[in-house]
Amino acid sequence: MSSPHDGIFKAAFGQPEVARSQLELLLPASVCAQLELSTLEVCPGSFLDEELRATHADLLYTVRTKSGPPALVYVVFEHQSTNDATMAFRLLRYMVRVWERWLRDNPNAAKLPLVLPLLLHNGESGWRAGTDFASMLDASPELLAAARPFQPMFQFVLDDLAELTADAILTRGLHAVGRLTQLGLWARSIERLVSATPAMRSIARTLARDARTRAWLTQFYVYLWRTAAPDVEVDEIRAILLEVAGPEGVEDVVNAAEQLIAEGERRGLEQGLEQGLEQGLEQGLEQGLEQGLEGLRVGITTALSVRSIPLSELGRARLASCADVATLTHWLARAVSAASEAEMFAG
Repeated sequence: MSSPHDGIFKAAFGQPEVARSQLELLLPASVCAQLELSTLEVCPGSFLDEELRATHADLLYTVRTKSGPPALVYVVFEHQSTNDATMAFRLLRYMVRVWERWLRDNPNAAKLPLVLPLLLHNGESGWRAGTDFASMLDASPELLAAARPFQPMFQFVLDDLAELTADAILTRGLHAVGRLTQLGLWARSIERLVSATPAMRSIARTLARDARTRAWLTQFYVYLWRTAAPDVEVDEIRAILLEVAGPEGVEDVVNAAEQLIAEGERRGLEQGLEQGLEQGLEQGLEQGLEQGLEGLRVGITTALSVRSIPLSELGRARLASCADVATLTHWLARAVSAASEAEMFAG
């Protein structure tokens, strides 16, 4: 299951106009000058390793260029508390996967599209690892310089939210949804959420009240609610969200609360069904085993009875207390030929 960070990241930056403002902010002006960012489109799929899905999310865009074939922009969002020192290598792997899929979709292509890698980081301590592939290579500067033509010496663009303040995010040249999203991602603690509330309110006040934006705002409030510290009172979070939303957004906060309740009920039902299935299976196996054992015991007593061989009280108790299928099966085989109870048990 995807994380709430993954959901809010893709809900916001999956909107081309929001992603465009992010790329215009982060990419060098010389690169932006070569891109027709108004043509930005989201490509389906993910290229992440399965074990990273809980702490990372990704989006791939295609964009037309002003002087050549389309280019691809690949954005990875890292929302774990520690740095991934191997990020440059991971990005290289993901870029190769992007190219592999592109070749599968374009089997007659002789060239690959340009891929621009970006990292949006939301760790608590800020980004401390390198931002280029060369930083991962264990070689002297002299050797790196000499071997540069033979190495994938790329650098990725970094947007480190941990290094920013709420006011700095508020004044960024981003789409309003992008700024509000970044503030939500930045507010990793209740203290940060409280400090970011005025900035969030000022942005929320500017948003249109169309159906798409209101649906996104509801998802945003769900995200803030779900990522709040578990020891924070519900009433405190609700008060913060109502302050962010303002009078015109009360219904959106109510919708978020109802969605959380529905999610909780669904999870409870799923957990209940899962537990019930496990318990039912265990009980079924236990009942089936006991019925099988009892069937073997009945078979033994029947075989002895048909052959007029009496079974003593001690023998009946021994038979009743035996819960080993192999032993009972052996006794049943002996019961059809043994001349006495003692011979059956001894065989």
